[in-house]
Amino acid sequence: MLKFIAVAAIGVLSSHSLAAAFTPDDPYYLPYEWYASTLNLPTAWGISAGSPSVTIAVLDTGVRADSPDLAGRVLPTPADALADTGYTQMDGTEVHHGTWVASVAAMGINNSIGGTGVGNFSILPITATNSQGNPVDPSGVANAVRLAADSGAKVINVSLQLSSYDGLESAAAYAKSKGALTFVAAGNTNEGSTMTSFSDIIFVAGTDENDQRWVSTTDPTVGSTFGPFVTLSAPASNILVEDGLNAAGTDAMGLASGTSFSAAFASGAAALAWSINPNLTPDQVEQMLIDTSVDLGAPGYDDEFGYGRIDIGAVAIAAQASLVPEPASVSILGIGTILLLRRRARS
Repeated sequence: MLKFIAVAAIGVLSSHSLAAAFTPDDPYYLPYEWYASTLNLPTAWGISAGSPSVTIAVLDTGVRADSPDLAGRVLPTPADALADTGYTQMDGTEVHHGTWVASVAAMGINNSIGGTGVGNFSILPITATNSQGNPVDPSGVANAVRLAADSGAKVINVSLQLSSYDGLESAAAYAKSKGALTFVAAGNTNEGSTMTSFSDIIFVAGTDENDQRWVSTTDPTVGSTFGPFVTLSAPASNILVEDGLNAAGTDAMGLASGTSFSAAFASGAAALAWSINPNLTPDQVEQMLIDTSVDLGAPGYDDEFGYGRIDIGAVAIAAQASLVPEPASVSILGIGTILLLRRRARS
């Protein structure tokens, strides 16, 4: 299980209906979500705030459906999940890590509650851990990926550290064949890994407030894992998360760190691209995230940041541009010929 900073309660406010706005009114957005400008989120929201018709599957400890900032968008866990993963399905009330991950991707935008996620997506929780938050064996997680794809998820988020990813790779290939992308947290070991890249798993490393590789300021053994397996990077430091209702019945928010949340940001970016253009293929969305990323570290690809740190605003712009078909060359020539004939006729 990845390591995280403890979440501390910072309050609750009431909800009202979503209104179109480029700058959200969520009370913890400005004071806590430092990464919004880094990820260019206001630009993205000017194009789309995400669609509940796009589903992110969160393979984790479960997700609390009573979380106010996820209200109405937490889908029922598939009925056959127990047989596929080997663990009883939790609702996230024992260990809240899955709720934290889901909130980073999908907290409501401009609803006067807590903070903001990347977009207003639906969340499909599939428990892939035991009651202590430790992941099931790799085959169980791989089965959960297939189940998520069969259940209609467009994006699959795995913020868990596994002993082996070979089975997950084949499951991610299956998911891609069904139209979905699989994002996995790079890990929090603060060490390099010799693991090589996979064709169908998108590993996401962590960055800090200065666009450097994230390393914990309180524990030098904790930081973003790096190596040739990393595909992309995203913020991992002091990320605002929703913890669900506390014992007093109020919505608890908090700050947490780890590459679990880097993966959630990348998952949200893919979901936003599909919200804007549902006809994009998984390969097109993945390439869009790579092509629009901000190059950090050594020029070009490197082991710490992959192809770069994601830029969600740029992803939204690219997805919007993909809606406009390129004009056919024959039509352009035809119009040019007509104009030329008219000019000659007037001379």
